[in-house]
Amino acid sequence: MAAIRRLLFTLALAASFERAALAKTNMDFVVNSMYQSGHGGKQVFDGAGDQSLTLFEPVLYIDSKIDQNTDVFGSVVFDALTSASAKAFDSGTGASGGSSGSGGEEGDGGEGGGGLLPGWQTRFGLDVGVSKRKGSWVFTPTAGYSKELSYRSLHGGFNVQKFFAEDNFVVSAGAFHFADAADPWDVSAGKFTGFKAKTTNSANVSVSQLLSANDLVLGGISYTRQGGFLEGTRNTVSTGTVTERANEVLPQGRDKFTANTRYVRSLGENLALHLDYRYYTDSWDIRAHTFEPSLAMAFSEEKGVFSVHYRWYSQTATKYYADSFAGVRNRSMTSDSDLAKFSANEVGAGFSYSPERAEDSSTDWSWGGTAVYYRRSNDLQALILQLSAGARF
Repeated sequence: MAAIRRLLFTLALAASFERAALAKTNMDFVVNSMYQSGHGGKQVFDGAGDQSLTLFEPVLYIDSKIDQNTDVFGSVVFDALTSASAKAFDSGTGASGGSSGSGGEEGDGGEGGGGLLPGWQTRFGLDVGVSKRKGSWVFTPTAGYSKELSYRSLHGGFNVQKFFAEDNFVVSAGAFHFADAADPWDVSAGKFTGFKAKTTNSANVSVSQLLSANDLVLGGISYTRQGGFLEGTRNTVSTGTVTERANEVLPQGRDKFTANTRYVRSLGENLALHLDYRYYTDSWDIRAHTFEPSLAMAFSEEKGVFSVHYRWYSQTATKYYADSFAGVRNRSMTSDSDLAKFSANEVGAGFSYSPERAEDSSTDWSWGGTAVYYRRSNDLQALILQLSAGARF
């Protein structure tokens, strides 16, 4: 019940803050849902590889315009998921109360079984921020907190934007810090080991330039440094026998680097083409490429937008990956399918619609939704659905 009380308190606080705002307030309620299936998960506890997962995630977004130069924004999320691998872990270890558990761990406050929804693991998250414009500068501090039974995160960041040439050229830079903690399960000892710290620090720089009335280009780079406990809390590896498995072991440091670029081209009065490319590399020897073309089309006198996209992704495996590890020694090793070599394809479509306000209404309404299908070469596929409703007062 603690997470529900926190959620209700946050919603009450958000509503109170909304009433105190002096100008326009946007509120968007988004419901995300995902179903995932796959049997290639070498890291799954029982060795079956079943990675089926169902996620339900309502999110409330709030954006209040205090004055011409100041916006306060935030989001509240309370999600729940259930997965075959979590249930196998649950029944195999009794970590969450066996068959009555949720697939979540009891390592946080003795709230075994996930507590709130039988058969589901739950998470609560809150993010807030302020955007302040001073002349050609915009300053945006942000902070957030999230918690689930085996993981918690406290994070903050600061972003700065500078506008040049009548806002046609923009430079943006940001820095962010995550102070996280995870409670891993020791498969050999048969117990949780207690929360272990994980830190993430990242910095990014990007620029955008309006080339003409029909062309926009953007580019950026980012660097991230992670340290501490970087393993999955329940990931295991095969030791070469049917009955014995060992915990995943990974280095306590990881450096990540990304570079991305985007080109936007107007193809007519109501049609625009987006081309995105992203390169990723890290100190674990993963190299990845992402290419994503998309089309956006306005309709109903620009009250609505319909978009379609295709996304191709390919990565190499980390140097610590193998399907199994015979004769386990004290070394880095993982069988996490997310760290293996694979390629993926994704297709999706979305829409948003904001009709004109009715004469007898003081509220502007908007609706939207997306549908995405994702499939990758190491036997994993997902269907992701999203519906949203928004109101502006």
